Amino acid sequence: MRIRHGDTVEISGAYQYSARYSRSRVQRFWHEEKERIIRKFCPPLPGDHVLDMGCGSGVIADRLAELGAHVTGIDSNPAAVAFARATFARPNLEFRQASAAEIDLAPGSLDRIYCLELVEHLYPEQTGALLASFARLLRPGGTLTLTTPNYRGLWPAIELLMDRLRLAPVMANEQHVTRFDRTTLKRMLDPADWRIVRLASFCTLAPFLSTVGWRLAKRCAELEDRADLKFGNLLLLVAIRQDDRRERR
Repeated sequence: MRIRHGDTVEISGAYQYSARYSRSRVQRFWHEEKERIIRKFCPPLPGDHVLDMGCGSGVIADRLAELGAHVTGIDSNPAAVAFARATFARPNLEFRQASAAEIDLAPGSLDRIYCLELVEHLYPEQTGALLASFARLLRPGGTLTLTTPNYRGLWPAIELLMDRLRLAPVMANEQHVTRFDRTTLKRMLDPADWRIVRLASFCTLAPFLSTVGWRLAKRCAELEDRADLKFGNLLLLVAIRQDDRRERR
């Protein structure tokens, strides 16, 4: 199996944090949208044991811990883990450095797993192995929340523009090596392990409307949730870990 241990370009440990609090309205709205989507469609319950896989600089992990979950954030980038540890401190939050193949947690020990914009950084066979490990780590009835760019939408044009203008570390073939759409993402999940409860898009036009008005962009984001535009920039997948005992009956 091909194994990718990290991106071929250097990513700042503060990358996600800087984007979340960027002076750019579009970038700030884009990253804030992930928090809204989690709160709306897949929030943790107080006391849940949660993994944030590919946690980056720790922004989402901290938000999950703020909601009362016991959170472990894991990332392969040592600079990101160091930044997260230095920036976020809660008794119910810890950060570990490890790759997608090195998750050292007990089987069935997690209530929820969040994996935001990681799988496009991995080869397809790595993603398949990662999803199988997620199925082992989650208790039956636990949930997986996963986001990734939608390559059947507007995203490829945005990625090309950002790479050409050097608005972020180069993504095409340097960070992003696998391109997902709804069909390919769905195929990655073994139906014996997972029941998909939501597969939709978000962050379509709303982030760009934030330059006109924040409230207008928020209203647009809610409308996009209802419309589920096929050309949305990011895909959201929420799946429940199947109860093996129920399947055998």
